[in-house]
Amino acid sequence: MKVTLVFSPIKKKPQMGEVGEKINPPLGILYLASAIKNWVEGVEVTVIDGLFHGYNKTMQMVKDSSPDMLGISFYTLQAQSAYAFTNEFKAQCSSVPVILGGPHVTALPYESLSLSKADLSVIGEGEVTFTELVKNFQKYGTLGTETLFPIDGIAYRENGKIKISKTRKFIENLDDIPFPAFDLINIRDYSGFYYRKTSTETIILFSRGCPYQCTFCSNKVWNVSKPSVRFRSPKNIVDEMEMIQDKYGIKEFFDNSDEFNQSLKNSIAICDELIRRNLNIYWKTQLRATPLSEELVQKMKQSGCWYVHLGIESSNPETLKGTKKNITIEEVISACELLKKYDIKILGLFMIYNVWEESGRLKFEDTAMTKNTLRFAQKMVNQKLLDFVGWAITTPYPGSTLYDIALKHKLIKPEIVSQWDNWLTKRSFVMRLPGITEKEQARMKTLGSFLMAKCTLKEGFKGFRNLGLIMRKGIKVLLDEVVARRGCWSKFLK
Repeated sequence: MKVTLVFSPIKKKPQMGEVGEKINPPLGILYLASAIKNWVEGVEVTVIDGLFHGYNKTMQMVKDSSPDMLGISFYTLQAQSAYAFTNEFKAQCSSVPVILGGPHVTALPYESLSLSKADLSVIGEGEVTFTELVKNFQKYGTLGTETLFPIDGIAYRENGKIKISKTRKFIENLDDIPFPAFDLINIRDYSGFYYRKTSTETIILFSRGCPYQCTFCSNKVWNVSKPSVRFRSPKNIVDEMEMIQDKYGIKEFFDNSDEFNQSLKNSIAICDELIRRNLNIYWKTQLRATPLSEELVQKMKQSGCWYVHLGIESSNPETLKGTKKNITIEEVISACELLKKYDIKILGLFMIYNVWEESGRLKFEDTAMTKNTLRFAQKMVNQKLLDFVGWAITTPYPGSTLYDIALKHKLIKPEIVSQWDNWLTKRSFVMRLPGITEKEQARMKTLGSFLMAKCTLKEGFKGFRNLGLIMRKGIKVLLDEVVARRGCWSKFLK
């Protein structure tokens, strides 16, 4: 039996690297491929990264693989293209079952089957669900309704209606999941994050899930069941790092879990294992401002961690409370001071024009509040407490509380509701906020982009890779400036 797994291509390919193509391998379908290879006998698995190869080439590669079953995974910005890809494939290979999965499908399972001719959708964590589907297909030669039970965690059609089966329980022990099937791709084709110490890096997951409830987070995949957070053992994590280093020559890793410091005990144990094994590698991760202890930061540095993403989002206490970020600016400053004490570089992540509800009433950051955040970011850079700044437009992705708020208050532009391809428009703000013009939004986006560029220039491109991507992002900043009202930015900030 042949199973082909595809990370969906985008039909209307963006020009400025907005989707990060060729940066990181598609970890989700690599985990899926590994589960099939290890848990199901007699299956040949092919993995195709559609973002890497493009729409037309991916379609040809899928056909050439002659699959008995096709799985397609995608995020929100790929959704329309994924549906088009599914329908085009089914028009030519109608007998091959197509199964959709990924974060967008989990957030909007009914949409995935309403807008595509896919046979099934997988909701939530996919390894066990998909392997059960493969086994059933092997056994019955079909994935008709009568063959689907008792398979949990799927959306399917029955008598013309879309139905959803029982919620799939999470895999309790993450160590039971085999390492991603990196042997099915050329891992060195992926450059990794543009700022790194070595020529090539790759991503890794230390954990799955997040215990926090930030309104803007769309990570619904890890909230469909309990527990909402699961940790891999330190040994399992470092075993994977050592395998990748030995087999592929990669010595730098980016932990793409939600927050490394969800559990200080667990985080310290990972650092201890890295120190004990002495692999001579570098790694990066993502942090919250709290909890963060000096013992942890010291061991992070000792074990090879040299760079972190720190989720700050806003400098306005009202916003941090309203979006349920549940940190204070004082905690942010303390965290930065502690990290800089051990010479760990920090990219502070900020969002502009945040939105939330208070007693059912719409609340959002106006331009004055967004200016406050920009001034705070500039001050932190000047004081050398931040090395870099991420300045993102607040976007209501499906699966988030923010998305529900945006729909309730009709904030999403009517012309792009469910038109996911249009969310890629390089200067498009998805939400319209009462009393705030798009020119104001564009100006604040551009001002933050200038600060981002300033940080990059200050670093002097030391440690930067993939300059092509950086240049495209620079062009995007200039295009944003064209949209914004001409004038003196410094006067605007006063």
